[in-house]
Amino acid sequence: MSQKAKTKRGAFLSAFCTELAMIIETGIPISDGLLMLVDDEENEASRLFLERLYMQTMDGGSLSEAATKVGGFPKYALNMIHIGEKTGRLDSVLRSLAVYYERDTRIKESIRSAVVFPLVMFGLLLAVMWILLTQVLPVFEDVFGQLGVSLNSTAGTLMRIGGSLERFSTAILTVLAAIILVVFLIYKAEPMREGVKGLFSRIFKNSQLIRTLLTARFSASMAMTLRSGLDIDESLLLALTFAPNKQAAGKINQCRQAVAEGKTFNDAVMQSRILSPIYCRMLALSFKTGSTDEIMELIAKRSEEDVDISIDTLVGRIEPAMAFVMALLIGLVLLSVMFPLLAIMGT
Repeated sequence: MSQKAKTKRGAFLSAFCTELAMIIETGIPISDGLLMLVDDEENEASRLFLERLYMQTMDGGSLSEAATKVGGFPKYALNMIHIGEKTGRLDSVLRSLAVYYERDTRIKESIRSAVVFPLVMFGLLLAVMWILLTQVLPVFEDVFGQLGVSLNSTAGTLMRIGGSLERFSTAILTVLAAIILVVFLIYKAEPMREGVKGLFSRIFKNSQLIRTLLTARFSASMAMTLRSGLDIDESLLLALTFAPNKQAAGKINQCRQAVAEGKTFNDAVMQSRILSPIYCRMLALSFKTGSTDEIMELIAKRSEEDVDISIDTLVGRIEPAMAFVMALLIGLVLLSVMFPLLAIMGT
């Protein structure tokens, strides 16, 4: 499944969980509620998915059993729905899932925008330089040659670069096409995409963005599971599903080990350094007031804002740098042909 399809699935799951939670809260049987959703759904693929789910619940199966048979639900969501059925808090679990997938979709969209924009800028820079070196400079060289003026050393160097690009244009375009094909395959093939994600996670494992992303996902997961009635160890086990990299998973396992050894959840989180010190102080206060799930939800919201700020900061650094490089290279090309022109005008 492509990343775009995953994002659409997250948005659909968020809306589906919200609507189904409202139906359960009004006392309508799940099968009847699913039939209502089928009648209101306009998208053909979503309608077929809801129809299959409805048919499974009509046969007497629970929602978790029907979702498992139909497929299309993440393992995490299936586990949470099953827990909601066992604890009798399915409506609360569904609302928590809706909030979680809505937040997760926003984070993924922000990360995608941060990646796509620099790539577009870089592609535009390459295209502009290619045109200037292979199409524009040769025209000036011919004009100056007819006037008996030679280009300066900088322009000559750029001309040689442009000539090389022109001679090897077929090979260069072939390499670019191969790179585009590899990027497309990575985007479409989940194993390759996960491998690239793992590589970037290892390279930038200590970056502010990765640490903030861990905090956002961990706190959102813990808020949902604790609100659903699970204990700390079960909540930590489910939180492992959404660790952004192996280092993050190691921190969560370290936290589980500390809890198993008898330490409080707050001390275990502080020892494993999953949350920042200020969030740990908030968590310690929540244990005294009995509002751990509410504090984790608050931390999740603040962490999501921190993710957006980190992404905006990253893009804010890349955009001026790319614009500066583009202006510098274009200015270098223009000046290399303007100086001989000024010399002719002076003569």
